[in-house]
Amino acid sequence: MRHTLIVVLITWILHFAPRACAQETRSSSDAHRLHRVSLIRIIANPGEYDGMHIRVVGYLAGAGLDDAPGLFVSESDGRNGILSNAVDLTVNERTIRGMQGKYVIVEGLYHAPPLGGDFNGYVDNILYVKLLNAGSTSK
Repeated sequence: MRHTLIVVLITWILHFAPRACAQETRSSSDAHRLHRVSLIRIIANPGEYDGMHIRVVGYLAGAGLDDAPGLFVSESDGRNGILSNAVDLTVNERTIRGMQGKYVIVEGLYHAPPLGGDFNGYVDNILYVKLLNAGSTSK
């Protein structure tokens, strides 16, 4: 009797426990969906957005020693080269001509940095870059 009870208990645990403790997994379609997210959330949780198509707003400025394009959280961060508040952009210079030093909307594929990396990842396969229209202040 005791042996039967143990077998039933183990069978129940093996059958139902994985469902009760299921970990969240991303579906393959989730990676193709466009995620509208803040740049701050991406910098804080890079692994959560790795390999996802994102749409973010940020300040476009030169980043690093090579002055490559970077998307910064704020104008102040961009002007002062605060790289901890930026992600790199892999984009053709012609695509962003006239947009340096302005807030832009960027859509592309985000790649998280490697463990222990000294940057916040990068966005490539950029589908869309547009100046952010903050609206007119005139009356």
